[in-house]
Amino acid sequence: MTAKGKTKPDTVSSLRSVIPGIFDAAQKSIVGHRKHAVALHKLQTQCYDHDTDELTGEDAFNKEFIRNLNKVLGIKKREPSADKIVKLVATFVQVGHEMDIQELSKSKEKGRNSDKDEDDVFGADTSTDATDGDENVDTVSSRFVELLIRYLLQGFYAKEKMTRLRCCQIVAMSVTSLGEIDEDLYFELIKKLTERVSDKESSIRMHAAIALSKLQSGEEDEGGEVAEALLNLLQNDPNSEVRRAVLLNVEKNPSTLPYVLERARDVDPINRKCLFLKVMPPIDYHLLSIEDRERLLAAGINDRDANVRRACVRMIGESWLTFADQNLLELTSSLDVVDSPVASKVMQSLFTAYPEIPENLDFDQELWDNLTPEMAFIIRSTIEFFNERKDADKIDKHLPDAMRLAQMLESLGAKLESEVDEEVCPDYEFIIHQLLLVAKMSDFPDEIGRREMLTLMRKMIMVPEIPENNIEAISDIIRKLSIGEQDFIRIMVEVVSDVRELAPELKKNSPKEVRLEALLVSIKCLIIIKYILQRCFDTLSEGSSMYALLTECVVPAVQSSETVLQEYGIECLALFCLLDKNLAVDNIVLFAQAVSHGSGELHKKGLAAILDLAFLYGITDLSASLGTCADFVGLIYRELESEDIKVQATAGEGLAKLLYAHRVPDPEAVLEELLVLYFHPKTSENDSLRQCLTYFFPAFSYMSCDNQALMQQIAIRAICRLAKVLKQQQIQTQQHQKNPGDGPGGATQGQAAQQIVVWSDPRILEAISAMSSSTSMPITTTSSSRISKYSMLAIDALKLTFTESPGTRKVLVQLLNKLALDEKTPQIQLQQMFVLVRTLSQKELITDMITRNSLSRFESSVLKLLDIGSASDVNLEGWLGEPEMAGIFEFVSSLEDTHDYSSEGTETTEENVDMPGGKEGSTAESDSENSEVHGAQDSLRTPKLNSAIPLPTRVKSQSPLERSRDEHMEELAREIDELLDTEGEEEDQGYIDNVY
Repeated sequence: MTAKGKTKPDTVSSLRSVIPGIFDAAQKSIVGHRKHAVALHKLQTQCYDHDTDELTGEDAFNKEFIRNLNKVLGIKKREPSADKIVKLVATFVQVGHEMDIQELSKSKEKGRNSDKDEDDVFGADTSTDATDGDENVDTVSSRFVELLIRYLLQGFYAKEKMTRLRCCQIVAMSVTSLGEIDEDLYFELIKKLTERVSDKESSIRMHAAIALSKLQSGEEDEGGEVAEALLNLLQNDPNSEVRRAVLLNVEKNPSTLPYVLERARDVDPINRKCLFLKVMPPIDYHLLSIEDRERLLAAGINDRDANVRRACVRMIGESWLTFADQNLLELTSSLDVVDSPVASKVMQSLFTAYPEIPENLDFDQELWDNLTPEMAFIIRSTIEFFNERKDADKIDKHLPDAMRLAQMLESLGAKLESEVDEEVCPDYEFIIHQLLLVAKMSDFPDEIGRREMLTLMRKMIMVPEIPENNIEAISDIIRKLSIGEQDFIRIMVEVVSDVRELAPELKKNSPKEVRLEALLVSIKCLIIIKYILQRCFDTLSEGSSMYALLTECVVPAVQSSETVLQEYGIECLALFCLLDKNLAVDNIVLFAQAVSHGSGELHKKGLAAILDLAFLYGITDLSASLGTCADFVGLIYRELESEDIKVQATAGEGLAKLLYAHRVPDPEAVLEELLVLYFHPKTSENDSLRQCLTYFFPAFSYMSCDNQALMQQIAIRAICRLAKVLKQQQIQTQQHQKNPGDGPGGATQGQAAQQIVVWSDPRILEAISAMSSSTSMPITTTSSSRISKYSMLAIDALKLTFTESPGTRKVLVQLLNKLALDEKTPQIQLQQMFVLVRTLSQKELITDMITRNSLSRFESSVLKLLDIGSASDVNLEGWLGEPEMAGIFEFVSSLEDTHDYSSEGTETTEENVDMPGGKEGSTAESDSENSEVHGAQDSLRTPKLNSAIPLPTRVKSQSPLERSRDEHMEELAREIDELLDTEGEEEDQGYIDNVY
């Protein structure tokens, strides 16, 4: 007892050396964290229940542990040593929890062993009560955990963000090992973690969300509150890591699953990939509705990121197929292949990733005789997979001969005609369509089979209620069976004639039924004509039989009063025009009328026709009938303002294609309009348009030097327009108290300007050209010429800062530092930039400190490139004699003239706008202040000889430019004197405003 008692004081006194030593060792590697945690727990146990005069041994341990922990709470994020200490603390909490569980198990086992010797019938109940009581007994570890959590909760409100981060981090890593804690502490922990998920720091929100997700409760009140906070983060948090933390840790149940599935459309590709790789695989797809499966697969299989697509396919092949007991037919049945728009692509992607699946499939004769929609879909997908791989052996193995295929189609067609159950008819139609797609992949080597198939196709297309997709498949098969294009046209013209001959047989019916049947026949004929024209590529000859269809079917449809006939007629006429240029020129006015006066599908098809014809023949050849090229382009411009986002997207995509193909007579104006359209807030919800233009601008700018030069020419003008538009949108947003949208729709003025500058950077073009092994991007201009054009962006921006509004001026100045000027920039342009910058600084047009600092940084960078120490060292006298600088000094001189007079008038105008009664007061006092006004005007009449730029080396003799400027100023002063003698002060000021 004496020896044991002596060790306790030694243990307590050694805490200030032992615990820091363990903390120090834990910073070196995480490999020994378990050993260090066990050592801390052993030390904690030894200190337990040792009393001193000041505090117990347990309190001494806790105090020393917290003292050492405090040293890492303020250390910056991603510091390895601090992160290792945080993991040590979490490991120590976990070890203590495990030790408590082991002690509890030993006590239970001891209780059961002692109860075996007793004959009391109530022995079992007694042991149970004792066990339940043991679970709530405090231990040294549980008390430490409660102390630690309460202490860390105080750090949740710390001013320093790193302290809040470390506290949340430790709580998140330790919360799974808390065991039984006080109920008040539990609710306090949830409350404060819920507050931290709204912290302005994303890393703090992430760790708070992780901790909250581990505290989700099955009870409705508690779990509902936590789940609501987590789902709000999952939907609305702007940081992708926070959303990912919630996605991986939130409890998956029927109430949260819809929000989890929404992450398939997350803006961050890593989050989308995590959904398919980590979140969805453990969930049985049978728990999802068919609609949810379709949306999930459509988002994954059509994702633009290849890694996300692969993750989606892996989920299907490794998880969903496992839940389907490796039965492909059962998995296919869950996709509702009859109405699914994505099932075909899913199956092809699955076969591509797991080729062993189709290679092991075998279709016997019994299966062919008893086809179901799912089985027909699998057969077609398998043959299509081998057809794309050009595996003739596998195709021959699975594909029946043409005669057998024709017999099956004929048999299914007979069943469909005799079927009275309308719910079964779609299944038969789907099976027939799958077999038609299989027939498209056949080579028809047997002549008898070819004839039989051709006869069957002509028979099937005559069926009155045949679906349109089957007509398309039949047209493909007939095209494949035909000898050539002219033979295909001959056969299909005969088919159209046969279809039209059905109309006279309906005379016995009522007039209304006859009219309806005639309309259906006309629509069917137009559909067939559409598929004929889509499969023809040769220019129509003068005596082609297709002109008969144009006269007999298409023209009457266009002239019909039935809207549906007009829509099909316009589409067919446009296809005719693609094969005959003269026909296109003659009918371009008709398409323009469809765009101007049509609505719905007629409007869209007319616009699509105009864009397709312009792309094929060029705007110049087509615009003669509409007036000028500007009128033609203006017709498309108006569609960019359409309220229908599909029409807007079609017009924008069409203009982008025309511009890319150099089919636009005035490319500068079109490119500028597309730039403004791309960043305009009104197109923020038009995803199709945004996606098209997102690809177009870099592709266009980096395709050739001429294209990039075009971008550079309109860059500054477009930036000024966008600055005004986005500023107005920002004001409206603040007035309505709404948050701006994400992506380009929520782009700020600076972001839009920076993006345009990136597209104008010639060095990116050079880098892409260097990496490209093809010769499709020749660089025809010299490097100095490209750099010179790029540097002109800075000069153009500086010139506009003198005339634009303060908001636009701020954007232009901030843009200057985003231009990548280097030693390759021509010296004369750097000199011009310096002159403009100094003039702008001395004019004091820039009032806010941030913009002034930005302008100063740009001036410093220009001086550095000029190899000049400071502005006072500039030899402006030498620059005045350089011919290239004459234009800049003339521009500066004109600005000085304008500033002397018009700035005064501008301030008066703004004053009058703010205070409408200001002019009346000044008029009442004009007589008494007449002499002061003349004195002020006398000072204005004296031209300023000192430039806005400091010229320390200016000589007394004037240059021709200065003399011309002074003479001009004197002449203007004389004119002002004459006006002042005859007119009042207000009229005089108005004249000065107009002149300058």
